[in-house]
Amino acid sequence: MISSEQYLSILLSLPTLPKKGETISVTIGELANVLYCTPRNVKLILRKLAEDGFIQWRGGVGRGHPSQMTPLRDFNEVAVGHFQDLLVKDKIKEAMNILYLKDLPLPLRHKLHRFLENRFGFQVERANATTVDVLRVTMRRKPDSLDPAFVSTSTEAFLLQQICDTLLVFNPKEKTFIPGLAHSWESNDDGSQWTFYLRKGVRFHNGKLLTSKDVLYTFQRLQELQSPSRWQYEEVIHVEIPSDFIITFHLRQPNLLFLHFLSSFYMYVLPHDVTFSSSGIIGTGPFRMTEFTNQVLVLEAYEDYFRERALLDRVELWFVPEDIQDDLYQLPDWSGQGEKKAAEIEYLMDGSQFVVFNFRKKGIHHNRYFRKAMRLIFDRLSIIEELAENRISPANSFLPVKSKQADYERSPIDLAKNYLRESGYSGETLKLYYLDKKEFVDDARWLQQRCEAAGLTITLHPISFDNYYLTNADEEADLLIICESLEDDTEWGYLNLFQNESSFLRRFLSDKQHSWLDELLLQFVQTPSAEERDKIIDKVEQKILDEEWLLFGYHMNKISRYHPALNGVSFDSFGWINFSKLWIRKDMQG
Repeated sequence: MISSEQYLSILLSLPTLPKKGETISVTIGELANVLYCTPRNVKLILRKLAEDGFIQWRGGVGRGHPSQMTPLRDFNEVAVGHFQDLLVKDKIKEAMNILYLKDLPLPLRHKLHRFLENRFGFQVERANATTVDVLRVTMRRKPDSLDPAFVSTSTEAFLLQQICDTLLVFNPKEKTFIPGLAHSWESNDDGSQWTFYLRKGVRFHNGKLLTSKDVLYTFQRLQELQSPSRWQYEEVIHVEIPSDFIITFHLRQPNLLFLHFLSSFYMYVLPHDVTFSSSGIIGTGPFRMTEFTNQVLVLEAYEDYFRERALLDRVELWFVPEDIQDDLYQLPDWSGQGEKKAAEIEYLMDGSQFVVFNFRKKGIHHNRYFRKAMRLIFDRLSIIEELAENRISPANSFLPVKSKQADYERSPIDLAKNYLRESGYSGETLKLYYLDKKEFVDDARWLQQRCEAAGLTITLHPISFDNYYLTNADEEADLLIICESLEDDTEWGYLNLFQNESSFLRRFLSDKQHSWLDELLLQFVQTPSAEERDKIIDKVEQKILDEEWLLFGYHMNKISRYHPALNGVSFDSFGWINFSKLWIRKDMQG
């Protein structure tokens, strides 16, 4: 099938895709650049394509007379046939090469992707007289970084969770911590000194034993690399390691939430004697990384995992082109065969969609009356009703349970116009930034239309995934549409939202706003009562609401469908599935 792939590459290299039977002019030199070979080899390839019935070729005679090529097969039919043949032979990588061909027509790309999905889900393979349970899933894009020091998306945190471990783990149901790499811990009375006792016999994926040196290295690395997470550890003034399996952190002042910091995904423990590489991460987790390319991330069960071995043997995450509109992570849909219907989980995500003002940039948005006008323009009930989909309830807080306590009324545009006049708005154009993803594109266009109805002009500026946290939005944006989901550990999630240097909330608020927040959040980590800490969060959110630092929009739900053969399915706060708990029922194993 090499001829098929060469035929597709040649046709896609032309200025316009020729139809079957259409004669076009092309030179050997041009084809040599496309096929990455010498002119001599090009002639051999063309001869083979002609023999196989793909093209008719007439070489040009004399200078100034280009060669003539006539495609004899329909491009789409060849692409589909070649793609399906590769899938039948389980040549997923080669099939992905077709999916990634430059200038592949988008409708065809979507069609091929649907064929690809049919080869995904669970697979049972045989190796050395035994069965191997494999799960293949797709992701819309390759993660930017799998370095724990620079985790910036829930996708990256989820993937690292499969490979690495923290000292302890937060249990969201019980609101307590359970042992991880540390089997026990203790603190002094005021929470200014914390000691952790490590498990013995825990091995990294390279076979080396875990010791307190690795924990110290992981902590120091966050500081040396200027990790956005270093706010969590700024109060640490000294770390001592009395033995290979004991480590003590001494803090400048009390912090009763220090356990939350050491259980966060930034503190996935790495080996101290191995240079970190995102393409070959070494951790202690239930899966070890065996391959990480632009096409695929392959995880295999770690046989010597210190907890229960993963029940799946291998997980393959394949990265599909970004112009295929999929969720960032998905199990393949299951249409059902016979009586076996798709299993389905629906859940409400903690967190909220909202519009935040950039107080780092001068502009009319610093005026309270302008922000009041924007609060009316950004009508929560209207956006839910008009755009629907997974926008299910209005938000007045980051947490849905608190939003339910608020009353909502429709916002009249005429009143917004009055506030705009009081603000002194004189027709200037504001820049609205947003993530270039369907729901946020729809939100931005909807908001632009509402602004126009009120006499306010805004321009739309999408931010790509690749540039989401490196964008110039800090300097250029007046407003930003964003959605922030809180972790299972919601108290830590609140702190991270307001204090992480990569968070747009942190980046868009002024120094004066930071000072007010930081003072309250310092009280937060020193308050022993969960009830009193909740009151501090209420005070923060009330300040945000009273002064319209941001405009809460809506809460979202998510529905995940998965193959009925999969058991042990559970999701975290971001909707990620725990791979290590999945297993496949015997009656579905072929």
